[in-house]
Amino acid sequence: MQPLRPSVLAKATVRFETSPGYQAQVDWGRFQVDWNGEPKRLYAFVMVLGYSRMMYVEFTEDEKLDTLMGCHVRAFEYFGGCPEVVLYDNMKTVVADFDERGHAVWNERFARFAAHHGFLLQSCRPYRARTKGKVENGIGYIRKNFWPRVKTFTGLDDLNRQVRDWLDTVANVRVHGTTQEPPRERLIREGLKPFNPMPFEEVDRHARKVSPDACVSYENNRYSVPFEWVGQIVHIQDLKNGKIRIYHREQLLAEHPKATGKQQRIVNEKHFEGLGTAGRHKVPQPMPRLVPQAIPEVLERDLSVYEQFTDEAVANA
Repeated sequence: MQPLRPSVLAKATVRFETSPGYQAQVDWGRFQVDWNGEPKRLYAFVMVLGYSRMMYVEFTEDEKLDTLMGCHVRAFEYFGGCPEVVLYDNMKTVVADFDERGHAVWNERFARFAAHHGFLLQSCRPYRARTKGKVENGIGYIRKNFWPRVKTFTGLDDLNRQVRDWLDTVANVRVHGTTQEPPRERLIREGLKPFNPMPFEEVDRHARKVSPDACVSYENNRYSVPFEWVGQIVHIQDLKNGKIRIYHREQLLAEHPKATGKQQRIVNEKHFEGLGTAGRHKVPQPMPRLVPQAIPEVLERDLSVYEQFTDEAVANA
């Protein structure tokens, strides 16, 4: 065993315990089922609260962004609130890229979803998946304890009813091996904060290009933005409470009352201040250009010819 001991020690980690209400961890589990005689993969969204170890599980058809956001909302509803921070591995629907310093660049739409509901995003360090060990252990527990119980199911709805029953009667009420308390009892001390009751879909933003008159179109009405943004792509957020907000990335450019009719133009005159002088440069005046005309060719004759014409005119008079 001596040659193996250094590698074993290298895997040792210090367990990280979070304070109540601070963190949840999220990941996907993948499960194979017999679907009408054919093998099919299902996806299990799993969220575990760091302090209480309270768990939420939902089986889905895919791992797409809209699916992920819907699962978050239903998890918050199940827990009765949301934590300050949610930790993820580097799933594409959450982490779009990494900058030169190794910091996560968030998926823009998912970042807006998180801001809408009031929680912060946190990613695992690359190649350090053990950072989210609580949810990894949760997925392992699902495989060992719940999955063997599933003999048949009639569809995803039925499978999710079965896993919800398991959560309520087994997973969240058993004495947890680490905390030595049932997650349901520790949930009382989590102190989760309320999440936004307004559905994110109702306030999601709509991309528009700013027209030359410094306005954007939304639902057959036009709203102004500062004229410097002409030609740029901005995003409109309809708050559904009588207000329209217009953003560029996370910068608020304008806020307007929402038009109550159609074909209206809602403007803020301040958006056009400086338009007459912005970028003003002395424009060279057009200079008239002389185009020389061709000099007509003059036929030269001897003066005796003209004398002849004069004599003929007198004779005919």
